[in-house]
Amino acid sequence: MIESLKKRIVRRGSLAFSLTALLAQNIFYSWAAPPPSPEDWLPEDALAIITLPNYEAAKESWNNNLYMQFWNDPAMAPFRENAEKSFQELVISGLEKNAGFKLSELTELLKGQATFAIIPLPGNSGGVGLLAALDTGTQAAKLTELMNRTQAKFQESGNPLKPVQIQNLTFHRAEMKMSFPELENFSESTPGNNMEIIFGQSDSVFLAGTSVRHLEQTVQKLSGGSGKSISSKAAFNQIHQNLFRNTEGYGWVQFESVYALIQKLVKEITASTQAEQSTNPMSMLMPKPEIILSALGLEAIQGLGFAWGSTPAGTAFDLTVQAPKSKRKGLLNLIEFEPKDASPPPFVTDDVVAFQRVRFDARKTWEKLEKMLGEISPQLSGILQMTMGLLGKDRDPNFDFRRNLIDNLGDDFIVAQWPPKSSAMDDMINPPEIILVGSPNPEPLVKAFIAASGLLPGGNGVLKERSFLGRTVHSINVPSGAAPAPGGSSEAMETMGLHFVASGMYVAFSTNESMLESYLRSAKGPGRPLKSKPEFQQAVNAVGGFKSGYVYYQSLESSAGLMYENLRENPGSLFSGLMGMGLGSGLTGGSAPEDALERFMDFKKLPPFDQVKKYFHFNVSGNSSDERMLNL
Repeated sequence: MIESLKKRIVRRGSLAFSLTALLAQNIFYSWAAPPPSPEDWLPEDALAIITLPNYEAAKESWNNNLYMQFWNDPAMAPFRENAEKSFQELVISGLEKNAGFKLSELTELLKGQATFAIIPLPGNSGGVGLLAALDTGTQAAKLTELMNRTQAKFQESGNPLKPVQIQNLTFHRAEMKMSFPELENFSESTPGNNMEIIFGQSDSVFLAGTSVRHLEQTVQKLSGGSGKSISSKAAFNQIHQNLFRNTEGYGWVQFESVYALIQKLVKEITASTQAEQSTNPMSMLMPKPEIILSALGLEAIQGLGFAWGSTPAGTAFDLTVQAPKSKRKGLLNLIEFEPKDASPPPFVTDDVVAFQRVRFDARKTWEKLEKMLGEISPQLSGILQMTMGLLGKDRDPNFDFRRNLIDNLGDDFIVAQWPPKSSAMDDMINPPEIILVGSPNPEPLVKAFIAASGLLPGGNGVLKERSFLGRTVHSINVPSGAAPAPGGSSEAMETMGLHFVASGMYVAFSTNESMLESYLRSAKGPGRPLKSKPEFQQAVNAVGGFKSGYVYYQSLESSAGLMYENLRENPGSLFSGLMGMGLGSGLTGGSAPEDALERFMDFKKLPPFDQVKKYFHFNVSGNSSDERMLNL
């Protein structure tokens, strides 16, 4: 009796102790301070990072986004459910089998930051690894349960996880099977096509990575320890202050470190081809990879950053190249936007599919291009100069490429495109479009284009002229981009007419004669000008304004509508188009394009576009660059 009573007391005491411990654990986790912000713990040597500083806030914003409203629309249910099921079976299931738990079990716990980084592996191997941190906030106890269940599953399967000591915590090492041979050197020690992932828990944070050293440093900083982080980099601090604050998510590439890896790779390529070049009689003309890399001017880039978030005007995405103006050369200095008017002219109506206006000095750009080519190879530059000197001589013996063409180019370039007449592939390839090239001397520039038209393939030297409203319209043949006619040779080149005319301070080009005639009839289009749309003005002001020298507009409803319906009615056309460009050969797995496509998603299940077009508005891009950064 006494022994039985003692056992009951012990059992009740044990239960009370367990409940008390569990309660204390949950109270501790709920009171525990959140982990440091990403910039305070990310490794100083991280090559690239991407983070959602507040996963819950970003998720809520994303669910209210038009794209997610489109995806979750009831009319999309047949397509959405089929696509999600396919993705689960083809991608997620394999990852979950290797991980030992369902990814949804982890994502449902996320409350704070979700941060990922590409890191250099220890040593001088040039290899890279991964580092991830997912904060569960007050769900730390549930994260512990998930880790314990995962460990038990591996144990039951006869493939127990290997313990790894990270600071004073026990992490686990798991081998992930990879199907990509190029990833065989992805981790520190695993040979072949497998990758070792080390994962564990530090307070409320789930950590995973391929480098023990970086995990140790991360645990130390997450626990309040000292150590250098990415915030010690001046370039990161600069862009963090200017771009990353108050955003839903951001990413950054520490390009100086990436460039060092590129330089190392280029040197290895040069060394491996040195013997071959010594026996090649043309090697004198071939520029060395190191010289090409230097001439491109990429060493001026300190970092590449991007950020996204929601604004009253819509979803904003910013892309920034950190490159001080004083150090820019090569590609970075090739096109320099001039702070001039880039607004749409009155003839660009609000039914336009796409509009772009760029202000840059074309003559200066040509000079910079010549300088860059001269740095890459003086020999090839000399050959180019000689070739340019011969251009147009067949039509005009007195033609001088630089004096007649380059020197007559201005600083204003406009492109406007309207919806195609139908969903036929030929109409979609060649929609109504007009291009305006600014010039201080448009008539001489037209003559220069005529003289240089021999450069265009498919022209056969045939030039036609006609008069329209007192102006001379010139026409030549150019490649159309369409497939050869049925029964014709696969090598035959389909051509179309390119029509151009001098008008005002521009030379206008179009493959659509009626489009060109409409432009010549009136400086105003038949509809409401695009610039008069209040929502368009608001969006442009948010990305740099009309005086920034660059404005791009795209109507998603117009541009996506015909493509959407064509894809819904003939999904195989997507792969057929890719195959025709040589881009889809590795995606079909030997099966027909339609069959390969349906493995991932069945576009025939899409609803008619009219049911979902309300989610397709417009995109606007601009320029807000300064002396320190190129902001696009």
